[in-house]
Amino acid sequence: MTNDKSRIMSGRRCILAAVGMMLGALHAHEVTHSGTAVQVKGVTEAQWRTLEGMLKDQLTLSGNPAATEPLADDLAFFTRQQLIREGWPDAEVGWRLAKNAIELEVKPGKSIRVGHVKMSGNTVLPEDELRKYLMKPTLERPEVDQKLPQWVEADLQQGAGLVQRRLRAEGYLNAATTLLPAPQAGSDLRRDLTLEINPGPKFVFGRASLGGAPSELEKQTQELMTEHAGTPFNEARVQQIEQRLRSLCMDHGWLNAQIEAKYALGEAGGAVDVVFNIKPGDRVRISRITTHPGFTRGATRVLRAKFKPLTGRLYEAEDVDFFFKRTLDTGMFALLDTEVLPAGENPALGELHITGEETKPVTLGFELGFDTFLGAQAGVTYKNTNWRDSGNTLAAELSYSMAGPVGFVSHTNPALMGSSHALTSRLALEQFKLFEYDRIGTTLGFDLARRVSGHLSYSLFLSSSANTLSTKKLTKAETGPADYTLESLGVSLFYDHRDNPILPKKGWFISARLETTTSLLGGNVSFARSDLRGAWYRPITKKFRFAAGAALSNIMGVKAQDVPIDARVFNGGPNSVRSFAQRELGPVTPGGTPLGGTSALFASAEFSYEIMPNFEFAIFADVGSLGRGATSSPFDYSPDFRQAVGAGLRYHLPFGPVRIDYGHNPSPRVGEGSGMLHVTVGFAF
Repeated sequence: MTNDKSRIMSGRRCILAAVGMMLGALHAHEVTHSGTAVQVKGVTEAQWRTLEGMLKDQLTLSGNPAATEPLADDLAFFTRQQLIREGWPDAEVGWRLAKNAIELEVKPGKSIRVGHVKMSGNTVLPEDELRKYLMKPTLERPEVDQKLPQWVEADLQQGAGLVQRRLRAEGYLNAATTLLPAPQAGSDLRRDLTLEINPGPKFVFGRASLGGAPSELEKQTQELMTEHAGTPFNEARVQQIEQRLRSLCMDHGWLNAQIEAKYALGEAGGAVDVVFNIKPGDRVRISRITTHPGFTRGATRVLRAKFKPLTGRLYEAEDVDFFFKRTLDTGMFALLDTEVLPAGENPALGELHITGEETKPVTLGFELGFDTFLGAQAGVTYKNTNWRDSGNTLAAELSYSMAGPVGFVSHTNPALMGSSHALTSRLALEQFKLFEYDRIGTTLGFDLARRVSGHLSYSLFLSSSANTLSTKKLTKAETGPADYTLESLGVSLFYDHRDNPILPKKGWFISARLETTTSLLGGNVSFARSDLRGAWYRPITKKFRFAAGAALSNIMGVKAQDVPIDARVFNGGPNSVRSFAQRELGPVTPGGTPLGGTSALFASAEFSYEIMPNFEFAIFADVGSLGRGATSSPFDYSPDFRQAVGAGLRYHLPFGPVRIDYGHNPSPRVGEGSGMLHVTVGFAF
């Protein structure tokens, strides 16, 4: 008996808990305006979201919303109408007045669901496609049941409008749609509907002709006219063509061009001939460069110097974009924008006005990383992109790896003497103690660089370094001079036609560097060096791509043993033949020191596939050689080729891909391993 009573009490507690949960879900909601509260009972959270904004609007529109019977009756009426529109056709709303409050008691009734949907009269587009447009507003409601969506007639009417717009986009300009709901829901609370479609005749673009186009744009405008022939005709596409013509004119200096389209529609549809009349106006020439007064003195100096070459030239959007990118290269600006403003009363003259936002000038960073050659690395960097408000950049870095410490201080003037040249001065100190020798070096260098165009850049460089090398295991023939200075003078060229210099997917680049080196202060070292490098990137599908690269380096006029060991050329590593460790293709001492040479050749081909966004799998093949004899031509190389075949993974980050590669050595020689694993950052070529 006691056990039965306990079960009965437990059951009552469960029932009471369930009722409590239901009451909690339907608790009263309230809005207040000018001291009058409106309390709504009997609605769920989802229903309240549709009612709250409407009640606030009605209280605001009522002016002084005192709790009166007329206001209460109006709010009950609007609440019921809102619920009916939202899918509760049997909703009932009662009201009563309380002290400074209106209480609305809602009985929503049962909600109606969308039943069978029928398309009538459609002969032009797939029914499944049109059904998606019809149901789109309904299925996008929050918390909607995708299989049995709630009947909201306003949403269905909106969907019928989307179907009509879709038909008109396909050239059926007279298309009409009519929503025909069933009179009432069936016993399963589902309400069927029919969408009656009358597509009407189809219109297509016929002959497009131009009037008034500048002769300089004739070829481009004619191409634009022919690409739409035979495509579905609609007003939106006409406006798109007008906008493209206007943009084309503006890009080439006709900044005030006006475009007007004329056409006539036949009753039976068919081809529609369109005439685009262009009134180009005056072509604008840039008379001066102005900047926003909010820029600092240093930033203003750099902006005026970088954009100065545009003064006196006809406006060309491509030219402005080039100088825009060249200015962003300085790192001084987070955001830049340009616009052409009238310059006096002459409509053919304009001033290029530059606005934007500077970056935070001072940054301090800390770095941790790992490389299969240098091992674990740690460092600290400092950078000031507007040092002493001069527009110049002061940078410093100190890092440490398994090879020893490296530090440098650099100063860059991005607008030397108001020109488009950038001059960088750099003082560096380095210790390299990775193999069987220890080298300490100090280098002072100067680099004068200029970007000539969007693709071509060059630099002239001059440097001097003092080096001391010590070893207890290597001979002089293996290390070259022990105490030496190197004075270098040279030029480098870079032509970049890639879509992205950090994460390229298509395009190509080629670089060349020529350098002559002598030792004026000791060491008796004198040679010339050339470095050529290039790569080609080609997408095969959206996720599958191919890349190929090659490099050739030569030290001319001297044998390997007469060149300091760290000034020689090397092969092997993550950016060359990947079946060898860094520098280790070629002769290596018994203690593991790569000796390098005077010529190095490398070529590679790689296929990669994007497994998931930013994550790729790749297979590759490399070939290369290392020579040690004296060469007389920048194209000399050793015919003793070594190979690598392998696979790897890449994960793309904003600063480049993190790359893990394993290269297999298909024909190892005595003392060589079967392959090498590389972990590094950046593409192989």
